[in-house]
This record gives sequence, C-alpha cells and structure tokens, in this order.
Amino acid sequence: MDFIDRFRRLCGGSTVLSTLIGVNIVIGVILWTTSAVMRMTHHDPTQFAMFMALPSSFAEFIRHPWTLATYMVTQFSLLHLLFNVLWLYWFGQFMLISTAEMSNRSRERNLLMIYAGGGLAGGMAYILASLCGASAGAYLCGASASVLAIMSVVALKMPDYEITLFLIGRVKVKWFAIICILITLIGTGGASAAGSVAHLGGIAFGVFHSLRDKITRPLSLFTPRKKMNVKAMVKASQGRLSDSDRLDELLDKIRLSGFDSLTERERKELNALSARLRQENK
Repeated sequence: MDFIDRFRRLCGGSTVLSTLIGVNIVIGVILWTTSAVMRMTHHDPTQFAMFMALPSSFAEFIRHPWTLATYMVTQFSLLHLLFNVLWLYWFGQFMLISTAEMSNRSRERNLLMIYAGGGLAGGMAYILASLCGASAGAYLCGASASVLAIMSVVALKMPDYEITLFLIGRVKVKWFAIICILITLIGTGGASAAGSVAHLGGIAFGVFHSLRDKITRPLSLFTPRKKMNVKAMVKASQGRLSDSDRLDELLDKIRLSGFDSLTERERKELNALSARLRQENK
C-alpha cells in the first residue's frame, strides 16, 4: 500500500492517472510473459493477441466486441508502451492543472472520460477505415488515441503554460504537445493507414471536447437565461464577495473567454479558492 500511495503522489495525487498508467504497464508485462511462454511451447502468440487487440475485420469485431475497450490498454512493444506511458504521465498531470477549478472527483472523472472517449473515437475510426478497405487482416492496439486526445485538450486549454525541459529550457505546452503529436503520427508511417486514422480520431475527440462550449454556445440562445444572483451583486458592491461567488465569477470568465483570459493573479486566486472550498467540503 505504501508503494501505491507513493506512486499516486508521483502522478499528481490522481487515482485515475496512476491507475491508467499501472494498468497499461501490468497488461504489457502479462502480454510479454505470456508471449514468451507460448513461443517456448511452440504456440503462436498472435492467437492470444486476438482477444485483446481491435481487429480490422468487422465480422471478427462482432465476435470480440470487448476489444474496443481492451485495445487502448494493450501494448505489445516495449517502446510503444514506454512512449505512451510517458506521454500519459506528463500530459495527464497537465490536464489536472488545467482543471484546477474543478473538485477532485470532477477532475478525475474528466481525465478518465477523455482517455476513454479518445480511445473509443480512435477505435471506431479504425473500424470505419477498415470497412473502407484499409488494413485487411490487421489489428489495432495501444493507448495512442487516448493519449493524443489528452494532448489535444491540454494544448487547447492551456497553450501558453510553460514547462522546463532538460537541456532545452522553458517551452510552452502547445509546442511540446504539437511535437509529441507529430512524433506519434510519424511513428505510424510504416503501419496501416487505418492506424493513422485511429490516431486522428483520438485527436478529433480531444479537439471537440476542448471546443464544445464554443460549438454549443449558439444553442444557449434557445435556453432560459440564468437569473442574476442579486445577493452576489450586493456583496460585490460592498466588497464582500464570498469564496463560492468569486469562484463562480472566475469560472464564468473562463467559460466565456477561455482559460487564457485569466490574469496571473486571477489564476493564483482560482487555485487558492478551489483548494479552500475542497477543504471545506471534506
């Protein structure tokens, strides 16, 4: 338990992020061990892969529908696993930073939803591409579509957030994300066209998730307007705006103009208010 707690703290205190990384690693070790044993006993290890990887054949997918979920935590290559886990570790923590205004439960749920949604979008894009004649007899595996969805969200939500890279210095997250996405897409150059489409499906899900407020904003014209909070206005005029009201005010600004519209002082205030309210709700 002590190791699990330390690992969770290493992942920014996120149970979801540490679990996703752990599941990918554990399944990878199980697959490599099983494949080695099957080779030693003169069995074909690809037979086992058929039960975890997403098939390009729609008829085979109907027989193994669970592969739409299992493929996104399945890596048969050590290098494939290493890159996906590193991207997930870094950008998963950036995602938690970008949602600092949410409660812990909402942040965890949001991260899991983007990981799963990106994987499902990538898997469905792969199946559709295969139906169009690409990748006959092939299989899709790996967390790349899920990780690319998280990268896309981070790059759009906090593009100017700066990180320090070893031997490089300070770099904005948007450039780091773009480079990582390009490396991942180029890495599929020798793979099937449907595999590249799966990666693009994950990116598309991340972009839609980030821009959904702007996309759905015109629909708000047809919904009833929220009544003005008279008490909050009175408190504001008296200089006594409560923590929850001030937090609502900052969140409204983010919803209307984006996270980048906050000043450095407002971002610090947002983090402090979120932490204070979470502490009060415990």
